[in-house]
Amino acid sequence: MAHQPIKGKLPLLISALILVLALMWLLGRCSKSNENTIAHQYIHPGGDTLVVAIELSPTSYAFTGDSATGFDYEMMKAIARDHRLPVSFHPFAPVQYALDGLRDGRFDVVIANIPASDNLKKDFLLTDNVFVDRQVLVRLKDTDSLDTTPPQLRLLGDTVWVTASSPYKERLSNLSQELGDTIYVMYDPDYSAEHLVLLTALGEIKQAVVNESVAARLAAEYPQIDISTPISLNQFQPWILAKDETVLRDSLNVWIGEFKQTTDYATLIERYFR
Repeated sequence: MAHQPIKGKLPLLISALILVLALMWLLGRCSKSNENTIAHQYIHPGGDTLVVAIELSPTSYAFTGDSATGFDYEMMKAIARDHRLPVSFHPFAPVQYALDGLRDGRFDVVIANIPASDNLKKDFLLTDNVFVDRQVLVRLKDTDSLDTTPPQLRLLGDTVWVTASSPYKERLSNLSQELGDTIYVMYDPDYSAEHLVLLTALGEIKQAVVNESVAARLAAEYPQIDISTPISLNQFQPWILAKDETVLRDSLNVWIGEFKQTTDYATLIERYFR
């Protein structure tokens, strides 16, 4: 498995610009609200407050105008409201920052675009699936349009980018061993799925494998990309907790199950994934 940053200055400028804009917006809101901050020096308040680290992502936590949006954000907010649970949201990037905060007790729950996997279960507790997603191949349209080779075999001898937290990173490595050819799997901990889609759209990288929910949201803005090739079967998307939070995990499972039976859940699914 290869691990190196993308060559060239453009992707670094894109990454810096995205992060700076997010930080400026969020820090500008600190004077208005204590809820929406990136808490690099954050200390858990204790008590009944549920501290949720949530990934800056079109499907998890973003902003439309002056309002916070996102499937996970709206679902967690509704659950907290229904059960009178004080909740504090803390947007983050990258994922490792939030997982480290979960381990040392700064956060109670991490919400990110990370499918359930055996490796994740070794270190953390996972809730029941909040929604179901799958991995898709993101490429520019008309790339190898006449190639009828199955998509996974098409990656043999080629390079594909994934996020550092992607379980598909391991799957691609296993696939290359099974088929006796190399798949060059590239990743950088500073690049999110959104970065990889954008870099593919700009032609800075050839292809990436990301969650379909993320790719679909961005494909509307970047019509030059093709996201029609599924790479994985359906994958469960949970929320993540520390290993010792069994009581909270069990409560969240009950609340998630209840919420998934409501029209509010159906509305969120329709809005963000249809």
